[in-house]
Amino acid sequence: MKNIIKIGTRKSKLALIQTDIVKDKIKQAFPELEVEIVKIDTKGDQILDKSLTSFGGKGVFTAELEAELLSGEIDIAVHSAKDMPMDFPKGLGIGAVLDRADVRDTFVTTTGKTLEELEPGSIVGTSSLRRELLIKEINPYVTIKLLRGNVQTRLSKLRNGQYDGIILAAAGIERLGYEKEEGLHYQYLDPDVFLPAAGQGILAVESRTEDAEMEEILAAIHSEKAECLLMAERAFLKTIGGSCNAPAAALCREENGEFSMRAMYVKDGIHSRKTYRTVNIKDALAEKEADSKPIAGATAAVTVSVEETAARKSKVEIATELGISVAHEVNKGMVYLVGAGPGDEDLMTRKGLKLLREADVVVYDNLASSSLLNEVRDDAELIYAGKRSSNHHLKQYETNELLVKLALEGKNVVRLKGGDPYIFGRGGEEGQELREAGVDFEIVPGISSSYSVPAYCGIPVTHRDFASSFHVITGHEGNHKNGVSVLNYETLAKEEGTLIFLMGLKNLPNIVASLMENGKDPATPVGVLQEGTTARQRVATGTLANIVEVVEREGIKTPAITVVGDVVSLRQVLDWYGHKPLSGKSVLVTGTTSMVDRLSPILKEEGAEAISFSLIRTERMRLPELDLALKEIDKYKWIVFTSANGVECFFEEMQEIRKDIRDLAHIRFAVIGDGTKKALEDHGIFCDFIPTAYSSKDMAEAMVPHIGRDERVLLLRAEEANRVLPDALKEAGIPHTCISLYHTVNDERKAEELNRLIKMVDYVTFASSSAVRAFVSMVDNLDDVKGKYISIGPVTTKTAEENGLSIEKTAVVYTARGMVETMIQDVAEEGRK
Repeated sequence: MKNIIKIGTRKSKLALIQTDIVKDKIKQAFPELEVEIVKIDTKGDQILDKSLTSFGGKGVFTAELEAELLSGEIDIAVHSAKDMPMDFPKGLGIGAVLDRADVRDTFVTTTGKTLEELEPGSIVGTSSLRRELLIKEINPYVTIKLLRGNVQTRLSKLRNGQYDGIILAAAGIERLGYEKEEGLHYQYLDPDVFLPAAGQGILAVESRTEDAEMEEILAAIHSEKAECLLMAERAFLKTIGGSCNAPAAALCREENGEFSMRAMYVKDGIHSRKTYRTVNIKDALAEKEADSKPIAGATAAVTVSVEETAARKSKVEIATELGISVAHEVNKGMVYLVGAGPGDEDLMTRKGLKLLREADVVVYDNLASSSLLNEVRDDAELIYAGKRSSNHHLKQYETNELLVKLALEGKNVVRLKGGDPYIFGRGGEEGQELREAGVDFEIVPGISSSYSVPAYCGIPVTHRDFASSFHVITGHEGNHKNGVSVLNYETLAKEEGTLIFLMGLKNLPNIVASLMENGKDPATPVGVLQEGTTARQRVATGTLANIVEVVEREGIKTPAITVVGDVVSLRQVLDWYGHKPLSGKSVLVTGTTSMVDRLSPILKEEGAEAISFSLIRTERMRLPELDLALKEIDKYKWIVFTSANGVECFFEEMQEIRKDIRDLAHIRFAVIGDGTKKALEDHGIFCDFIPTAYSSKDMAEAMVPHIGRDERVLLLRAEEANRVLPDALKEAGIPHTCISLYHTVNDERKAEELNRLIKMVDYVTFASSSAVRAFVSMVDNLDDVKGKYISIGPVTTKTAEENGLSIEKTAVVYTARGMVETMIQDVAEEGRK
């Protein structure tokens, strides 16, 4: 056995006291051993003006100690268990765990006021996000201020008035002997309310896993009970993907033959989720014993020590499993049942749009605007679960199961549904399934087609002269009703208000016949409204007596709603929608989000339904060449941007490296296109040169002859850009540096939806060669494309033709406005035919 043991520790007073506790326990068990304490500086003790998360988390208290352990300079290291990182370097692990001290946090003041009693604006010190969130739960009106340093330093800052109160761990206070310090008042916070950090109050000894002698020594000071508690709490942290500085808390107890665990997790840094679970140890051990089957013929003789070791391992396993199950509970995702409105993307609610932009997964149906998918995060998962009439993609029970599965995986899910989720949207059924599975959900109501579509068709559902009420009725009764209508047509026929049947086109003959059979006047006006609020909006009007024939003659298709009542007669007077140059035309806008944001609004102004559907997105490239160019910016006379994306990437880099914009004062700027010009102006810089036609070829022809051979050019563009401009600069002998700031990638998530859209839209727009290539690669069958192709310019047109696409028209002016004018011209030409 070793004659001398070297224990590594931090230099703080508390760390030294804690190390003395371990030293004393070793000496009690092995009086003959010599124990030496080795003081080691850590990064966490040196940097005191920043939060731990800003420079590595609480692992900064252990890295130097672990390096000394691995080198053999020390034999063990002592840590507060709550400060230990989740993963150990290879060859190291927890060798022993000591009995837990006081697990509570304390609120310390010089006044004796409790945390609840502090006035609004009072300053409370902590460096822990967990504590900050819990403080705000108790008193939301206080101000939180960063507090770093050892316990003595923190108390000194409190005494000199920098803080009105601070939060400290009770175990540290008691180990230092400060619990009766004059002038200080301690409020011990209930650990069931103010949950402690995982491992709080426990001392852990880190050792080399292959050191058998040290293992034997540490076994004498090890607490099996504390090990179970710590392993449960660390399993919780590891499962949620957190660390010792995560916004999480966990407290495991062993009492009355049970492990109990209370935990909190603040996944998004704002919303706290808490849970409490217990497990009966005896029952769990019996279950484990029943699960383990002995090998046939094996000896029955087992030593007591082996049995005890197995029992200990089983208890640790039970505690660990409890920690994992608690983690799964608090790490569940939220499901948001969001109404997307009737079809026009601009009728989406602000809250729904916010949640859509934050979601991990979007499960959408066929009645939601495809443009809304352009709002999701680049890393969000898209799942289609829609239907059109009886052609189901996912059955309802499959959708329910999917929502539960995704939430239990810890994902935040938006279930995007056309209209309102609780108006014939089966949102209630989905909510029931989620509740039964223990998954939290929220409802975000949407604008219902029942009143918005009639409004777009010039039909008010109420009017003081015609109807003082309206009634929304399903026109499509499910198969579970065994073919027997549950609708009381006798009552409906007598209603003086407007009757609105949703999803009832197939059932229209039965609806009108039932109403007339029960006394509704055959001359009652009826309107059947197809795909309202979209470019495919169509209206057929008639009476109960003839509407079936009118609908058939007009070719009205699903989805459609039926409006029955005198208000339909107002349509000719109140009709307002669909009288602009591009009304009735749907346009698929395929470019990057920056291009979509320029083109779609102009299309909408002219009456088109702009389907914002970026097939490509840009990814910034972080190349050392740009850093070097910015460091040597004085060498350049010109910066040339070929796109708005390049402008944004450039200024992001400037911000990150803290490059002052005033360093660009001597630079002249050239850009291609109005969009690039505007992006530059948004950063306070007005370009010196822009060609009249917007292509690299036009830029080369117009600009290069006027640049001197001593004027160095910095050309910033996409990785996929053509060689026209750099080749022109090279041929003219102009020194230049060409740097790729970004590249484009295909958004393959949208392939499934794209293959539905191409059968419906009137135009497909291409603003770049990259968009053309993405479109061709993602479309299963180009023969399915119904609409005409519109190109922004000759370079894009050439790429399209090389890929087998026949461009209908190429914009004369290579801008978003130029593309719109081209479509207006095409529609006018169609009208003259």
